[in-house]
Amino acid sequence: MSYEQLPYTVAAYQLPSDVKTFIDEADRRCDAFYDQQLNKRFPRYVPSEPAQVYAALRHVTDQGLPLGDTFIEWGSGFGVGTGLAAILNYQAYGIEIEETLVDKAESLLADQGLEAEFLPISYIPDGFISYDALSGHDIVRDDSFGHSVGSNPRYEGMQLDIEEVDLFFVYPWPGEQEMMLKLFDAVAGEGAILVAYYGDRDICLYRKLEDEQYIID
Repeated sequence: MSYEQLPYTVAAYQLPSDVKTFIDEADRRCDAFYDQQLNKRFPRYVPSEPAQVYAALRHVTDQGLPLGDTFIEWGSGFGVGTGLAAILNYQAYGIEIEETLVDKAESLLADQGLEAEFLPISYIPDGFISYDALSGHDIVRDDSFGHSVGSNPRYEGMQLDIEEVDLFFVYPWPGEQEMMLKLFDAVAGEGAILVAYYGDRDICLYRKLEDEQYIID
């Protein structure tokens, strides 16, 4: 393991007016999504608590923890986390395999005048395989891909390697928590920050340590 957990306590945060406006609109669209029972098409989509996500992203930003301004949301759904990062002036990317949710995220951010890029792909990059394990989901390296240790995975559609991303955000399912930490450990560059939302008032921060050529096995 080559990452460390950073101290963080979830606390109430006074939302700036632009953030409140964005969250209110996101909530309105999410409520409509559920009212129309569209969530049955995407049973794994569950929104996080946006105010708590913003507080955590604002905290790491105010503390100067990310080394730069590049952000990725793994499993971006409606794009709320990505939008909040855009408000905080990050070069924000959302990774979401469901194209319908990508469309909704793009519409939300465009209507709010926010710039971000959404990629309709899996957050498991080429060179890795995810699978169901007894304890939940897990990942291994894909030997058939020819992905050598020390090479730099990249998402199709992005002009930079994943190890160049400064700040990650994820809201994993309970069975995917360890897998997402394992993925962060494997692909993030030294000094990268992960904000992991595990549930209401349960947010953890992690920092990638010096690369030890961590190998998934």
